[in-house]
Amino acid sequence: MDTRVLVTEAVDDYIAHGWSIIPIRSGDKRPLVRWEEFQYRRPRVEEVQAWFSGWPEAGIGIVTGAVSDLVVLDVDPRHGGEASLEHLERQHGRLPATVECRSGDGGRHLYFAHPGVLLRNKVGLAPGVDLRGDGGYVVAPPSLHASGVRYAWVRDRQPEMADLAPLPDWLLRQTIEQPGRLGHPIAHWRRLVREGGREGKRNNTIASLAGHLLRHGVDAPVVMEILLCWNRVRCQPPLVDEEVVSVVESIKRLHARDDQLRSRG
Repeated sequence: MDTRVLVTEAVDDYIAHGWSIIPIRSGDKRPLVRWEEFQYRRPRVEEVQAWFSGWPEAGIGIVTGAVSDLVVLDVDPRHGGEASLEHLERQHGRLPATVECRSGDGGRHLYFAHPGVLLRNKVGLAPGVDLRGDGGYVVAPPSLHASGVRYAWVRDRQPEMADLAPLPDWLLRQTIEQPGRLGHPIAHWRRLVREGGREGKRNNTIASLAGHLLRHGVDAPVVMEILLCWNRVRCQPPLVDEEVVSVVESIKRLHARDDQLRSRG
């Protein structure tokens, strides 16, 4: 089957799964678009159609994190990933069967359901083992790898045939953000509010400000009104109100789930 047809079918499947996707350079891992905003919203169908019509050879990136309800464990055999994963499994128990793909160099991507709390990327979880969460992305089948081999789903582990397993508790404990971690200094937030958000960074900036305000106890409806007004005055150009609402609602849900998890612990 023609590769373009395979890519088109894959794009349709990933959209149907509710995943946020972006176009990737063929044989590369670099995005072809400014992708930060797609950490907080899924692209519209017309955006996707324009991307893959304009770049018919492009690969597909899947944005991880809450926007796609995905966390991906990236195992790189070139840096000892398989041995590291075996060691982790001996310590904590075998990982559950889940959606899985192979990269062109024999690497593995293990897909898990997002736990519902803010879960940043974790590079070097163990030698050759990284975790892609909120703020990350992975290259997906049938994208072309630099080796010339295409990414491919493991037999019987395709998204349409296997369920996403929940992220094991031991992995969650090793990767979740700690409540007491150091944040940005106050000067950072003052500068952010004063300078506003430029095109390509507006969604990311609004998400950061929403998280900052919520962590400091500002009422969620107040946060929403503040950022709607701030966007209209400070962003260049402003986002439509609906997009601001979508970003703030996403951060509000993550904040609420994070609080819930901490109260249990």
